[in-house]
Amino acid sequence: MRTGDALRLLSAFTSAQWGMVTSRQAKGAGVDGVTLHRLEKAGHLDRVRHGVYAATIAVVTEAREEQAAWLMLDPAEPAWKRASLDPNGGVISHESAARLHGLGELVDDRIVLTTPRRRTSRDHDVRFRIAGLLEDDVTTIDGLPVTTALRTILDLLDQHTDGSHVAAIIQEAVEAGFVRLDVLAERIGPYALRYGVRRHGDGEALLDRLLAEIGGSIARLAQRPAPPPP
Repeated sequence: MRTGDALRLLSAFTSAQWGMVTSRQAKGAGVDGVTLHRLEKAGHLDRVRHGVYAATIAVVTEAREEQAAWLMLDPAEPAWKRASLDPNGGVISHESAARLHGLGELVDDRIVLTTPRRRTSRDHDVRFRIAGLLEDDVTTIDGLPVTTALRTILDLLDQHTDGSHVAAIIQEAVEAGFVRLDVLAERIGPYALRYGVRRHGDGEALLDRLLAEIGGSIARLAQRPAPPPP
């Protein structure tokens, strides 16, 4: 296949999913692996990760690696046809979600996705967590399904992430208007004993204990100035 013809066939995918195409999608459009390799060598495509290519003219976002990993969950299905809670897909979560929300400073050397069933990946930097998510647990960032700030905090508590790191994320999330203190206090109660609070289910005590690790408190955070209008 000639280069021009191949690029035209791929444009329908790359224009609607971050300038990327999977090798499966390319094959479905009539572009084989040999042609993809030729386009890469000619400088028309970059290989983002195994089985995912991006047009070299595409804008590179902070979420490029997560976008490519998410595409590979269902490599034959275009991004625009997938639901947020696609049973064959997944949602960016945990440390990866915190990074995309711009919250905290967790070590983020892997891409974490929550999926409804067991998954594996040949990529060593992709990790899966199995859980059932609700629509209210998911938001969209750069076109990707990502756990909300609240759900991300709950997930980090569930895996017993260091309290000071979670506290920093909580403080930034509240200051940004992503979560409310009263909702947090209600939802984090199940993790109280895990973090050394003696009263089971006491989310308010847990919240104060976490914030104390970074020199804060509920009272101080509640007095924050309102976030600027968008």
